[in-house]
Amino acid sequence: MGNGREYRSNGRLFTYTAIAVLVTVAGLSAGFRSDPRAATKPGQADSGVELAVRVLKNGAFADGLKLADFEVADNGVPVSPAGLALIDGQKTLREEGALPGRPATHRNFYLLFQATEWDPKLAEAIDYLIKTHLAPGDAMTLVTPMKAYAMSPEALSMKKRDDVSRNMQNIIRRDIQNGSGDYRSTVQDLRRIVKAIGGDTTRADEVELETDSAGSMFGLEMQIDRYKQSLLKLEALRLIDEKKLLEFASGLKAAEGRKFVFFFYQREFRPEISPSLLNTMMSMYQEQPNILNDLQDLFNLYKRAPSFNMERLAQAFADSAAQFNFIFMNKESMYLFGAVMREQSEDIFPLFSGIARATGGTAESAQNPAAAFRAAADESRKYYLLYYDPPAAEGPGFRKVDVRVKAAGYQVLSRAGYIAR
Repeated sequence: MGNGREYRSNGRLFTYTAIAVLVTVAGLSAGFRSDPRAATKPGQADSGVELAVRVLKNGAFADGLKLADFEVADNGVPVSPAGLALIDGQKTLREEGALPGRPATHRNFYLLFQATEWDPKLAEAIDYLIKTHLAPGDAMTLVTPMKAYAMSPEALSMKKRDDVSRNMQNIIRRDIQNGSGDYRSTVQDLRRIVKAIGGDTTRADEVELETDSAGSMFGLEMQIDRYKQSLLKLEALRLIDEKKLLEFASGLKAAEGRKFVFFFYQREFRPEISPSLLNTMMSMYQEQPNILNDLQDLFNLYKRAPSFNMERLAQAFADSAAQFNFIFMNKESMYLFGAVMREQSEDIFPLFSGIARATGGTAESAQNPAAAFRAAADESRKYYLLYYDPPAAEGPGFRKVDVRVKAAGYQVLSRAGYIAR
């Protein structure tokens, strides 16, 4: 960056964990300026409900709908929308009915990156956002595996867009390369250990040994223990923390204006000893219970039971009134003798794609993250704002909202509801 006017850096060094950086974003989002023109806060039942709604027909945005074309049900109770506004970027193209105030159309963009390897396509995504979508008055938070950076709304008027884009690309590339070093090192350790374990199991007393950087030699029992410790370390580095995700959603809710989250997550693999090799070794070491027990422990380490409440997280993000877009950066696994490259992010995709659906956003698995981002960003430009007074709530809790177009053939994307307090 090299320019204090353009960005503010907030945060400490973070380990390779998606949630550690999300906590910092929560603090940044709460600090964005409010718009005095806005009369309401999205999702507050006591001041009416505001819904951002995207309507597609044959894959294209349907911009000719009127207030009378929409139906809304709040927790199963039909309600009549009182007002409608058609928005394109920061522009209000059309208003109809009773609006509680001038819509707050300034935008807060949150770009979150969790990757262990730099992908040049990320540079294309950044360049597209800066040159195509960002407008004066918009704010942006950039989150890398190391830090969170908040771009002031005045940045675009102070520097050329080419310079801003180039600076952002350099930051992301540097932080991905530096911030995920511990993760990459642990994966590399696992590869070396698996290779050593699988090198020669034809005789119980002869196993290929590995010489580490200190020159010491490890037998099979030590290798298996080292492998287990590396697996545990890798798991700790990418642990999903539900509490911190909820804090992030709360921070998003506190931000005024429109909120768009784009979460880039790179597919992960972990080297596991192949099942055939494990079975062979367990047969060979029946007379050595210490090794046999270590091998049996590996089966438990390979299992991962989700520890988060997906419904609660989806409701929290829906209540934030942010549109969450998940871009899963796919990549091919490598071949490793004696190992299976197991999908390490199998719990990530269902979680964040569920959050995307609950907020009216998109979830995409793509080899080309730039193309996926362009599509998600373009689709987020146009939307309707619907306003209605909710029916009396019986008590606090999540209220489901269902938005439909009366005519057939339309696809409606909106948040799943809000939390009544």
